[in-house]
Amino acid sequence: MSAADGTIAGRQKIVDHGPDAARYNIVILGDGYRAAEMAKYHTDAQAFVDALHQAAPFGDLWCALNVHRIDVTSTDSGADDPVTCGDGSAGSGAVARTYFDSTFCSGNAIRRLLTCDSTSARNVAQSQVPATHVAIVIVNSPLYGGSGGAVATFSTAPGAVEIALHEMGHTAFGLADEYPYYVGCASGEPGHDVYTGGEPVEPNVTRNTNRTTLKWRTVLSSATDPLPTTANANCAQCDPQANPHPPDYVGLYEGARYMHCGVYRPAYDCRMRTLGMPFCGACRRAIRVALAPFLPAAWQGLWWKSPAGSESGWGLNVAHQEDVIFATWFTYDATGKAWWLSMTAALAGGGNTFSGALYATHGPAFNAVPFNPALVVPTAVGNGTLTFTDAANGTFAYTVNGITQTKAITRQVFGPLPTCRFGMQQDLSLATNYQDLWWRSPAGSESGWGLNIAHQGDTLFVTWFTYDVDGSPMWLSATAQKSAPKTYGGALYRTSGPAFSANPWSPAGVTITQVGSVTLAFADGNSAAFAYTVNGISQTKPITRQVFRPPGTVCA
Repeated sequence: MSAADGTIAGRQKIVDHGPDAARYNIVILGDGYRAAEMAKYHTDAQAFVDALHQAAPFGDLWCALNVHRIDVTSTDSGADDPVTCGDGSAGSGAVARTYFDSTFCSGNAIRRLLTCDSTSARNVAQSQVPATHVAIVIVNSPLYGGSGGAVATFSTAPGAVEIALHEMGHTAFGLADEYPYYVGCASGEPGHDVYTGGEPVEPNVTRNTNRTTLKWRTVLSSATDPLPTTANANCAQCDPQANPHPPDYVGLYEGARYMHCGVYRPAYDCRMRTLGMPFCGACRRAIRVALAPFLPAAWQGLWWKSPAGSESGWGLNVAHQEDVIFATWFTYDATGKAWWLSMTAALAGGGNTFSGALYATHGPAFNAVPFNPALVVPTAVGNGTLTFTDAANGTFAYTVNGITQTKAITRQVFGPLPTCRFGMQQDLSLATNYQDLWWRSPAGSESGWGLNIAHQGDTLFVTWFTYDVDGSPMWLSATAQKSAPKTYGGALYRTSGPAFSANPWSPAGVTITQVGSVTLAFADGNSAAFAYTVNGISQTKPITRQVFRPPGTVCA
């Protein structure tokens, strides 16, 4: 009916990755939910959010998104369901008094075409969240249906989240339907034989068969396979032939955008063609391009006490992937011995605060052969919280062995600072900046020690967290200069200094002693040889990036 048939009952930010002005804002609204059904609406909204996170490539781009839920009540449950429809189907005749006036068989076209008052829905979304990018309406009906357009709409039918993802493809990213029919291949519908229009505007359909100018040429699976990949021999029907390639192959398949012939899609199957299928390579690329500007810069890198240099001698290495930080704190114990603590810190809110437990770890000596990760023993000694106020400043608050302190921190700058972002590079081997957390390759084979690399210009600052001959935590550091393409080397130092809790903490008390040398030779952006000599002991180990939230973070 109209907005008179309900109320706006509240608003909740259910995914928070920072200020709305800097993120891509998805606003979820409900229609056909009575006040007594708000709990069901909350469950339905969360089911959509969970499905979105699992649908590639959204997991990689998750930090770009904020999701807001607007609680909208209606007088009645459900949606209008006209008795007759242009596709010949029969409805229940239900007329539901709902806030956004949702109806099946919109425009007397086909039963599954579920729409709402999109102007009203968009206005409500923008009044509640002025930075709205896309509005999505969940309609509380068990009937199958949905639509794109100015607002994405979907019902709560079985598999409803798949409808939502498909319709969001239309509304948020301008994707076309890739199926070669409107009502259905077996319907005998006229007017869908051969496409004769101009080049479609959508990024996932085309008339073009020229490889060099094809919209999705950068994601084609083969540079030499003939195009088109398939051609429909009988344009009076949908193409019945099977896929001649693996399911994830990206090529040029005839039949799309409701037409049997004359227009092509990137993949044999795709979420824009069949619910339940993943987005094809061309659709994923379009989504990445749209969301990339909203990805926050990662906090990844080397940090120390602010103002810079005021407590030179200790530092904090931050590996930041999606909503998780793995931090290693290089400091000193009560005796002044080099001591490192680690923390896996989850996002606590607002996109800039991360908290977790702090651990002191014992393990096999750095030169143990073999290095047995089963002998690594972490012990909780407290907790820490990192809060970043901007790209270069923050605070590190911690409690260790009952001692609580807070320190202002800033990035340690020794060259041109790179910008790091999560999810921007699927293939880490292509990265050209090596700033990250590294460990023994193959991944996990020697879990318990690692190498933090801060990469600025032609210089690497390396901190190696490992174990002394008695199994106690030990860290060594090196400033490694570029000596050849992809090769860096320098002296390794062992450091002692004031206890982590010293107040004031004086850098004059820091003593460094050379104990050896290190060379890092990178085969590519995700593999290297770590060669070192420590106290006369020489070893070489293959290393790779430690990815704890795929696809990882890269800097440039």
